[in-house]
Amino acid sequence: MKVVLNKKIVFNKVTWYSQLLAIILYVSTFVLGFYFGGEYKEAMIASIEQKPVGNIITATFNCAGEKIIFVKFLSRGAIVYLKDRELVLPQTISASGARYANADESIVFWNKGNTAFIQENGAVTYSDCVEKE
Repeated sequence: MKVVLNKKIVFNKVTWYSQLLAIILYVSTFVLGFYFGGEYKEAMIASIEQKPVGNIITATFNCAGEKIIFVKFLSRGAIVYLKDRELVLPQTISASGARYANADESIVFWNKGNTAFIQENGAVTYSDCVEKE
């Protein structure tokens, strides 16, 4: 039995196993991104909820253009349900009313009394919102 130990590794040559490794790394990057993205969302919800004081308060707002906002107010934030998406927003500093915003403040939900509005990238997208009784 003859064993060859002097085989040189060539680093600048594309082989079938280097292509296979590249494909595995490429696909696993997306799989891990989706997995950790879901974990991040769950962690955000858990960090906001942290044992809500009393009952969770919910509200429905009817807005201009027949738009509807459903909000679940938590102890440190809110989960805002729109027709096409769900937003998990921590509570932020506000001079008046309640203000909830994402980290870069590109999405802001304002609530004062029985009125509300949503601002996205500086433009109001849900306006003249009044709480449904």
